Amino acid sequence: MTNHRILIISLAGFLIFGLLLGGKVVYQKKWVDVSILSQSQQIPGVVSAKLEDNNSLKEMVVVTDQLTNLRQASITLIKVANNVPIRFVDHRNDSLEKLFGQIQFALQEGIARGNFTEMAQNVRIQAEKEGVQLELEMDSDAIYVILNQGQAQLIEVIERNGQGQFLSSEKE
Repeated sequence: MTNHRILIISLAGFLIFGLLLGGKVVYQKKWVDVSILSQSQQIPGVVSAKLEDNNSLKEMVVVTDQLTNLRQASITLIKVANNVPIRFVDHRNDSLEKLFGQIQFALQEGIARGNFTEMAQNVRIQAEKEGVQLELEMDSDAIYVILNQGQAQLIEVIERNGQGQFLSSEKE
């Protein structure tokens, strides 16, 4: 008789556990992802945003198209992401990637030395030489870089203190 009770209690426990786990998955997919998508789509230039698992680590992937005001968009996305790192997916081309690699020297030197005015001037000069439009902003947390060339756009947030809120951007 006691073995029969233990079996029934165990089955009921597994059933409840399965229902709770299934409910969590449905909640995550239906409400949290929809909430993130709807809040992020209110940001001009954001096409979509969703939570993804990348090697068992969660990240918020934000697909963009002609994003403007990266600093404000990033601040809003940090609130939406709820401590999940953010990765932008943009429409970069090879020449923008090459230019970004070249301006990295000035950006990193600016962060290391604190000579941000000189950094901004150097980056602007390099972008102008390549015929690329540059949007460069900064706050106490990061440097926000947007490079535009025709329909191509490269977006990058370079954290100044290594907070881990932003991951390297990728090409769509």
